Amino acid sequence: MDRLDEIRKRLLATTPGVWGRISNGEDWDDAEGDDWVVCTEDGQYIAQTSYDGLSPTTRETCKADAVFIAHAKEDIAYLLQELENYKGQAH
Repeated sequence: MDRLDEIRKRLLATTPGVWGRISNGEDWDDAEGDDWVVCTEDGQYIAQTSYDGLSPTTRETCKADAVFIAHAKEDIAYLLQELENYKGQAH
């Protein structure tokens, strides 16, 4: 199996549906009230980029990390399709 097949297999194994980024605004969140959580459109939890003082992620990158994760599925699917299109044109 080549690397693209491995990437495609991992993509297909992810939680179904579109992922999105939300800030849950709970009382225990950071000073701004933002605990960056990535969920599906229907609210199914995917990932959290900040948790507590033990998190190695700096506050400056928590939101950007969540945005990256939230768009990873669609971005990877797009890039895989672009590679397929390119491979088709190259022949």
